[in-house]
Amino acid sequence: MRTKKDIFADRAISFTPQELIDFEHTIKDCIAEFLPFTSYSLFFPREEATVIPEPEYRAEDKELILPLVFQDKMLCFFIAKGVRLKAPATAPKYIMALACSVLEKLALYKKAITDPLTGLYSRNFFFGELEQAIEQVQGCLATGSCRAGIEARNADLTFSGTFGVIFLDLDTFQPVNERYGYLTGDDILSEIGRLLNMVCPKYTTVSRFANDKFAILVPDAKPRACFQLSEVIRSGISKLSFIDDVTNDTLRVSGSLGYVCYPQGLEGAQFRRSGSEQARMIVRKAREAMAVAKAQGRNRVFGYADILARGGRVLEVLPMNRVSVSLGEASGAKIGQRFLVRAPKGGQKSATLPFKGEVVLVEVRDDIAFAEVLHLGDAAWSIEENDRLKLIEGEESLFAHTEEAKDDAMPSKDAATKLYRYSEFISWFSEARLTPESFGLTLIRILDQPDEQAEGYQDGMDQMALIVAKLAQGAFGENATGGRYGLNGMIFFQEDIDRETLMERCLEIEKQADDALGIKVSVGASCYPFLNFDRADILDNCRKALEHALLLPDPRVAVFNSISMNLSADRKFMDGDIYGSIEEFKLSLLDDENNLLARNSLGICYAQLGRFEEARHEFETVVSLDKKDVLALYNLGWANHRLGDLDSAAKAYRQCLKAEPGHVYSLMRLGSIEEKANNLKKAANFYTKAAEQPGGERMVFRSLARVSYKQGDVEGTREYLHLALNADHNDHQAMHMLAKLYLDQGEDPQIAEVLARQSSALSPGIDAYWDTLVEALEAQGKAEEAAKVAARAAG
Repeated sequence: MRTKKDIFADRAISFTPQELIDFEHTIKDCIAEFLPFTSYSLFFPREEATVIPEPEYRAEDKELILPLVFQDKMLCFFIAKGVRLKAPATAPKYIMALACSVLEKLALYKKAITDPLTGLYSRNFFFGELEQAIEQVQGCLATGSCRAGIEARNADLTFSGTFGVIFLDLDTFQPVNERYGYLTGDDILSEIGRLLNMVCPKYTTVSRFANDKFAILVPDAKPRACFQLSEVIRSGISKLSFIDDVTNDTLRVSGSLGYVCYPQGLEGAQFRRSGSEQARMIVRKAREAMAVAKAQGRNRVFGYADILARGGRVLEVLPMNRVSVSLGEASGAKIGQRFLVRAPKGGQKSATLPFKGEVVLVEVRDDIAFAEVLHLGDAAWSIEENDRLKLIEGEESLFAHTEEAKDDAMPSKDAATKLYRYSEFISWFSEARLTPESFGLTLIRILDQPDEQAEGYQDGMDQMALIVAKLAQGAFGENATGGRYGLNGMIFFQEDIDRETLMERCLEIEKQADDALGIKVSVGASCYPFLNFDRADILDNCRKALEHALLLPDPRVAVFNSISMNLSADRKFMDGDIYGSIEEFKLSLLDDENNLLARNSLGICYAQLGRFEEARHEFETVVSLDKKDVLALYNLGWANHRLGDLDSAAKAYRQCLKAEPGHVYSLMRLGSIEEKANNLKKAANFYTKAAEQPGGERMVFRSLARVSYKQGDVEGTREYLHLALNADHNDHQAMHMLAKLYLDQGEDPQIAEVLARQSSALSPGIDAYWDTLVEALEAQGKAEEAAKVAARAAG
């Protein structure tokens, strides 16, 4: 006969006061289902109770004091106020039992989302949090309403529009399991879990991803913050040591970490994927960065954004002066990028040169690329497997003026297509571009794949490339010069051609390839002269045009223009290069002064830098051209708001609502204007309307709490603040307001201390948070600790 087992008998699940405070709103809601009350509070006893106290009903005060007990341990008191009991002598015990069952319900939830070995969150919970973070960033970027957008200095928002993911993999951990046993390995993993819980801030989501792999979601974090936390983790792990009970061996482990930030880590069409897919792509990129950290010697930290610049390595040396390298499309590699090659640390060194040579990418696949060797610094110092790569920026090269002997036996053209090999074409192009007054450059990418019945993938691609090359040569004329651009692409140079003519011929190539050959292609082109770009810029412009074309519906054809520059400027903005994006948006407007998207984005960049007068001018220009441009109307309102012109701000917000009646941010801003004027009913009305819009509810809880408090509704204030923290558990302003509420109402200062510590940790630069923490400590008689906190805040 199978006996009934208590699933909590192992006592692996317990609750800390911090967790009970986190679950406070849920506890209240569950108890409210069987016990009507008007208000409530939690109270934590100073000392652990040795005997479980009885529930107490104070009829004169209409208060019911319920001890919350889990696994025979009294955790805290739930004090319900405004309670009327028909059976005051017997009901409290039954109600207490029901209240304690709420903790069992929470324990089941905690057990479901927790890894039993390490106490960290589970993989599934991590992905759920990650998808929610992506949704938050997307909503923020769509309106320009986060600090990464126009509201760079808005104290009423807590989110910067970015977050980081860190991936940790222990180094050479499997041999520990195999030599010392899996139980020893589990002990080490458990200790790693404790370390991560200790060094990672509370607002992070730390999960055991699989086996000896861990993933950490760091909200509101940029690359520097991710690197710093990764270094703290790496250093902490390297200092751990373990003694094997059987052999008395001292065991040490280390970890390699990779990190990536969102949205910077994705680009282009990747943002069209679902939140679930984007979450997995971000984790994959963090894992790629971790893999580079391992490849470069383990026990180190590497950022995904740095892989292209200094994380590549040579995988294999191939015939015909080629090598395969560890960089692919996933890490941002593109055909035509050039790299310096050096030996890994500890390898053979040259007495005269820091680098072995220079290579150029000629074919890029998802995870790897193929490169041609352009230059060797020393013929006796050959390129080898595991050599490191360093991206060359701009036109500079250590080998640019090195004279090399040419191998006459090496064909100057690609055997399959009769086009120049890419390296040969680039060498020729660098001279050919200097003389003509005007010229065009065109990149063609074949989007189809060879027939599965074909003998070989490369042969199939070569055959398609040959057909498309002949078609393009016919469209451009015999005077056009072509080169191979990877396995599925080609590049053509043509003198004396303008943008309109080039666009016509590119469209003709795309149409004929599809209609006559049944081959889908994408075409990107650029012309010289164009704006203030020099001749050397045209190749890069051509690449940007191809990226632009790949984002278009059929026909996927683009000649470098204002929209191409928009896309490039947006990428710089995502990478944090605000000044670079401003210059590119300005160039975009030089090409097309009616490009409203560029003008809107330029205004957002100005606002990001606090230049609100310039931002207002751009938004006013957009509105004068399109009176229903929702983004411009809202941003115009916000720019006026920041400049203190509240009447103009309100007018712009109302115009925005006419164009889009459910615009959440305009409703919120109108509410804040009314709140500032102390028109609390009007303010609450706007906030409530915002809460009724899709996605708006979670954004206005703190504002509604503020209005409720000004109106004297303490319980309404508490309710809204808990809802705000449920929606965003890193809302430091809501934490601070709730801490102040506990203090002002004379309730348990221990809860106020916990909340004040959290808000101070999340935003240590706000003095009011430290002041509240000092007040909470003094209310508990912790004068010495309060003095230390006050001194730290002052420093």
